[in-house]
Amino acid sequence: MRLPSFLVTPAQLRGEDVAAYRDKARHRDRIVLRVIAALIVSVQTSRLFFDLNLSPGFVQDGLAYRLFGIACLLALFAASFHRVTLAHLHAVVGVGFLMGTASLAKAYAEAHGQMSFANTTVGIALIVLGAFSFGPRLVALIGVTAVTITFVHMPLVGLDVMGLGPRLIGSGMVAATTLLGSWLLDQHWRRNFLTERALALSHENLRRAHRELADAHATLTETQAQLLKVERAAALGRLVAGLAHRINTPVGIQVSLASHLADTTERFSKTVADGGVRRSDLASYVDTVRDTGAIVLENARRIARLVETFKQLEGKQLEASAGASTRQGAAITDIGDLLARTRPLIEAMMPPGIALVVEAPLGLKVRGTRSLLETVLSQTVGNAVRHAFPDARAGTVTLRADRDADGGVVLTVADDGCGIRPEHLEHVFDPFYTDGTIGGGEGLGLSIVQNAVTGPLGGQIAIDSIATDSREGGGTTVTVRLPAAAPAPEDADARTAARPLMVD
Repeated sequence: MRLPSFLVTPAQLRGEDVAAYRDKARHRDRIVLRVIAALIVSVQTSRLFFDLNLSPGFVQDGLAYRLFGIACLLALFAASFHRVTLAHLHAVVGVGFLMGTASLAKAYAEAHGQMSFANTTVGIALIVLGAFSFGPRLVALIGVTAVTITFVHMPLVGLDVMGLGPRLIGSGMVAATTLLGSWLLDQHWRRNFLTERALALSHENLRRAHRELADAHATLTETQAQLLKVERAAALGRLVAGLAHRINTPVGIQVSLASHLADTTERFSKTVADGGVRRSDLASYVDTVRDTGAIVLENARRIARLVETFKQLEGKQLEASAGASTRQGAAITDIGDLLARTRPLIEAMMPPGIALVVEAPLGLKVRGTRSLLETVLSQTVGNAVRHAFPDARAGTVTLRADRDADGGVVLTVADDGCGIRPEHLEHVFDPFYTDGTIGGGEGLGLSIVQNAVTGPLGGQIAIDSIATDSREGGGTTVTVRLPAAAPAPEDADARTAARPLMVD
């Protein structure tokens, strides 16, 4: 037979739980005192009124003791609301309870036919104390109560005819039963208390975890916003630095030539003022002005071209420069036809040893102007030609167009060149990003392509590359995905009759 868990492993309180349970037990004992006092007062008062109606003559016997006992219990009920009772509850209960029960026992002992109530009062006087919290003070209270009942209550009700030993044994048995009941109740309360504390601690941990998660989420959101700002600032910084670097050289040349021209003009002016101008001096000055002006003009045009290229980073500018409609997607272009028509121009870009392969069927129509798509092709192929084949390496550039699973058009520009190293691959779309290990150029080609594809063309662009130092196994592939244009009804026959175009 298994014993209850509280008998095998009694509930143990540790640390802060001891003080918290003690305070809770004190408040509970005050409530118990009020309930017991109110219950006994109500029962005794009701009994008094019943006796007045049933046998008024008998009530006169012991009436004063009954009223005094009820008064003692009323005093206990009132004392339960006072702060002093919280600290000295067992002493207050011991004095008031013993006086009240002794008076009631004496009253019933003097009344005719009320002896049974007197005996009951003596037993209840011990048993009701088991409702209070178990502890050393309760053990002392019950011990004093048992002794007092043995030597005071029992003689008052006429039980002194029994020997002292039987009276002590009887009181002791009732006291032991009361203590056992109090201990069992206390174990029940302790386990409930520990359960409540565990639940409260769990709820607090959950609230703390929720607050920490909320704080972490707020911190993460703020950090992401800050990183975004930093990345934007860094991108802007790279853009400005690249633009300044590209413009700095022609501007420096212009400043130097302008300074040289100013010095030459100043010397020539002094010669003219002195009246010693010779034909050779005039001819030399004219040659200087002509040569300097030509170089300044060339560098000014270089800056203008650079600024115009920089403006093309915005896809709408590309559309505007091509004379397209301001409404995006107004024009429809056949990619296969475009590749066939621009093939001679692209071939002209190829250095010796670089072969061009074009694979595209007719009927792959997308929304976008021909000039904008030509810009995408020329910039992408030009980037491959400049960077993929260093040291006059031979190779192949392949242009391929086809439909994807979603019905769109996929345009790929692939080469079998040296590839792009991982540290450079993530920056290839950054404006002005270039490196000597990759090649020359302004660093704007793929930036223009990306802005054109993701802007007015409404597509996506990706790049994949395998870098290698050998002449085999490497290469770069630029993949452009464009949404297909809805075909017109009159194009159905042409689309059905379209055949792939293979150019090599």
